[in-house]
Amino acid sequence: MNQRIAQTTLLALGLVNATAQAQTNPLSFYGTMDLALGKLSSQPPGPPNAPVTSVNGVHNGGMQTSYFGVRGMEDLGDGLKAKFQLESFLRADTGASGRFNPPGPPQDPFWSRSAWVGLEGSFGELRLGNNTNPAWLANVFTSAMGNNSLFSPSFRQQYNGSTRGSMAQDTGLPNSLSYSSPNLAGTVATINVQAAEGTGSGSNFNASVVHRSGPLLLAVAGARVQHVPSPDPAGALDEQFVMLGASYDLKVVRLFAQYTDFKDKLGNVKIRTPHIGLTAPMGTGQVQLAWAEGKTSGAASAARTTISAGYVHPLSRRTQLYLMVGTDKVSAGTAKSYVTGIRHTF
Repeated sequence: MNQRIAQTTLLALGLVNATAQAQTNPLSFYGTMDLALGKLSSQPPGPPNAPVTSVNGVHNGGMQTSYFGVRGMEDLGDGLKAKFQLESFLRADTGASGRFNPPGPPQDPFWSRSAWVGLEGSFGELRLGNNTNPAWLANVFTSAMGNNSLFSPSFRQQYNGSTRGSMAQDTGLPNSLSYSSPNLAGTVATINVQAAEGTGSGSNFNASVVHRSGPLLLAVAGARVQHVPSPDPAGALDEQFVMLGASYDLKVVRLFAQYTDFKDKLGNVKIRTPHIGLTAPMGTGQVQLAWAEGKTSGAASAARTTISAGYVHPLSRRTQLYLMVGTDKVSAGTAKSYVTGIRHTF
């Protein structure tokens, strides 16, 4: 009898301990599945006169690139927490990992969206690993179409290499150290240093300052880029850019504005890109409108105008139907795209 009581007591203590650990060490599995049907057009990477190409069919990520992830946290006491995050892109149309179909850009590592471990406390947050680009996040916060890589004009012109985005850096920064300050009166500053690690070039630096106050959001971001990390091709770089952005919620409409000044010193290229947009409620859904015009000077001169519009209709808090249309006028012609799709978050 005493042995049974002891076993029951140990089992109860084990359950209590497991419950306590679950409460202090929460682990979350989450992600987004986004699939669309329609036509996507772009001028792919290559010669300046490369023709605009179009693909009709089922596409991954008409609003947001599909991905899944896991994150966890341990409370270490005295306000200190240990945290980690692992995230992988997913081509939901084929079931393959990563973002790019062969023979496109080099394939993503499996945990290419995020892979870091860090500490959070009264000092702010410190992370080591593959971190989200803080300058890109500032771009997302001040764009009417957020992180829509296929239709957001600012994303398409600056960060999406598959649509001739100007910046060599990606949305994630592997081999990097990231520090975010505590929230001071609505302001958070983030700096990221991306180690060169044998590339023969200098380290990359990215930084942002984002201020939120009621309906107003202000952002300033910048970078100095001297190398491209694996798996992309190695090579000398000397890129710099500064971005100023803002958004303001008027309730009836939310307004967005950006201005980016980009310089490629080795290539003697300058690109200045203003971007404006808005979102507005329509019934239970939301209308999105955005415009950007990148003007290139230096070794070559060109103008690129991208205009996009969308409607997002919520079926629930986690599921939306959407319709997106856009035109991207480049030197080789005009890329016209339109899709309808569904996004589900979990």
